[in-house]
Amino acid sequence: MNDAPRVLHVSTSTKLGGVSEVVRSELPYLAELGWRTRWVLAHALDAAHDAAFVLHNGLYGARSEDFPEERVRRGVGHFLAANEAAVVAAARDADVVVLHDPLVLTLATAVRAVAPRVAWRCHIGSEDLGAIDRSAVEFLRPRLDVVDHLFFSDARQIWPGWRDDSRTVVVPPGIDPRSWKNRDLPDDVVDEVWSRLHAARGCSVARVTGEEDGRILVDDFGTGGLRHRDAPFVLQVSRWDPLKGQLGVLRSFARLADDDRETELVLVGPHIDDRRNYPANRAIWQGLMDARAELRPGTRERVHIWRFGPDQRTGEDLALNVLRGRARTVVQNSSRESFGLTVSEAMWKGAVVVGADTDGIRAQIRHDVNGLLTPYTEGDGPWPRTVLRSLTDEEGRARWGAAARAAVEERHLSRLGVLRQVAAFEGATGPARGRARPGPPAAGAAPDAPVPPAPPS
Repeated sequence: MNDAPRVLHVSTSTKLGGVSEVVRSELPYLAELGWRTRWVLAHALDAAHDAAFVLHNGLYGARSEDFPEERVRRGVGHFLAANEAAVVAAARDADVVVLHDPLVLTLATAVRAVAPRVAWRCHIGSEDLGAIDRSAVEFLRPRLDVVDHLFFSDARQIWPGWRDDSRTVVVPPGIDPRSWKNRDLPDDVVDEVWSRLHAARGCSVARVTGEEDGRILVDDFGTGGLRHRDAPFVLQVSRWDPLKGQLGVLRSFARLADDDRETELVLVGPHIDDRRNYPANRAIWQGLMDARAELRPGTRERVHIWRFGPDQRTGEDLALNVLRGRARTVVQNSSRESFGLTVSEAMWKGAVVVGADTDGIRAQIRHDVNGLLTPYTEGDGPWPRTVLRSLTDEEGRARWGAAARAAVEERHLSRLGVLRQVAAFEGATGPARGRARPGPPAAGAAPDAPVPPAPPS
């Protein structure tokens, strides 16, 4: 086993967020294929937060200003000063280093000097390629030029100029059906969790999970739990991010409430760490709280904004599992979404999902086949009508839920993404271990080896 190839993952979080969920879900499959894995944290602290945010929005095509290159360069400098030495030291023992998302890509030049192979995995993107900030791409180009593999989530999100690059591979993100977030739970565990969670009260399930962090901490900040245990509710699970559209959901739900007097709304997201989260996270959450306070009383008491406590990954996973299983409808109102991990997680539970008709969500949901699509809403448009249909069309609900789980099983389980990465790493002549370090392949060169076809959209 000591001769097994070694892969190192580097990301700015190893606990919460979509990237962390994707990496965590893939590690067991890498191990099953004979790879030794290590995962290290590159802290995006203080000054680096702004640089990360600018690059993130630029690559999503959601910039709000001209690209502030000097500001980004300063932030990246702080990031490299804090992380480069430790990441390079870890990379010396790896056969392949996978860097996740744009800020971590800035480590590529230093890592390239010591690692046989370097891959960059882009978890950010849009089908609207013309909207992507070319200045952000050009800022990253020197690092892109030194990596051996470029992994994009969807073929339609590959940037112009990189489609024919032999290094480019489509690696669909996926979920691990064996995780606490996605596995089928015994009825007694669901009942125990729901008896507390519906009222926004925490509980401990450490005896079930066997893990110390098997406790659920949830704070409603005065927005209350559901009015009763069996109340129907619409659920959105997402971090407090400007691109996730929670405020539009809240405003549109207020319109839905005129026609549906029973259904409630639960917006749930992670703990906010003011040092490690983007500054916008708290502002988004506070904006939701302020908007809720302005609703008329009969609607306000049906809108609940919950945050999980810190450092409780297993308990939070269990809570989300139960929430998705109990929700009448799960929504995801993202203005940009390269994949939408929360969509696949809900679909795997057989939930009825209403997603914004954008990017990666559109690639997962086939309208009126395995869920429903509706335009992104800021409080206007057909969202209330589409969600009302999802709540009331019983024949459709049965059909959508069954097709949703089948679609995830076919296209978005972690195993598929791992197979595609390993095929790229190993190439035609075996694993990367022990090879001389190749230079970046020329655009248009033949790929090292065939990889499984991209999943259908």
